[in-house]
Amino acid sequence: MKKKFIIYALLILTVINLAALGTFLFHRFRGCARSWAGHRQPEGFEQVKQELSLSADQIVKFQEYRKAFHAKLDSLSAQQNDLRRQLVQELAATTPDRTRLSGINERINRLQIEAQERVIKQLLDVKAILSPEQQKKFLAIILQRLTSQTGPGKYLRGD
Repeated sequence: MKKKFIIYALLILTVINLAALGTFLFHRFRGCARSWAGHRQPEGFEQVKQELSLSADQIVKFQEYRKAFHAKLDSLSAQQNDLRRQLVQELAATTPDRTRLSGINERINRLQIEAQERVIKQLLDVKAILSPEQQKKFLAIILQRLTSQTGPGKYLRGD
C-alpha cells in the first residue's frame, strides 16, 4: 500500500512538473500579447524599457545581466528536463526503484531552488541600477507579472 502511494505521489509530481514546463514553453514562445481592443502591446524587455524610461547605460547593464541570467537559467532548465525524463523512465519500469525516484526528485528540487536564487539575484542586480522612482515602477511590474496569467519572468527574457 505504501509503495503504491509513493508511486502515485511521484507520478502526480511528474505530471505537475510537465504541466509547469508546458505552461512555461507556451508563454515563452507565444509572442506579444494583445490588448482587449486587439492592438499589440510591447512585452518583455521592451515594455520595461518603455515604462521605466531606461537610460542608454541602464539598457546596456540590464542586457548584460539578462544575457548571463538566461544562459544559466537555460542550463538549469535543461538539467531539470533531463531529470524529469529520468523520473518518467523510472516510473515506467516494471518495478520502479523508490530510492532512485526519491533521489531524482531531490535533484529536481535542488535545481529549482538554485533557479529561484538566480531570479532573486537578478532582480536585486537590476534594482541596483535603477533610480528610486524606477525601482518602484519595476517592482510594480514584477508584482503585476507574478499575479497575472501572462507568466512570471517575461519582463527579463524579452519575448
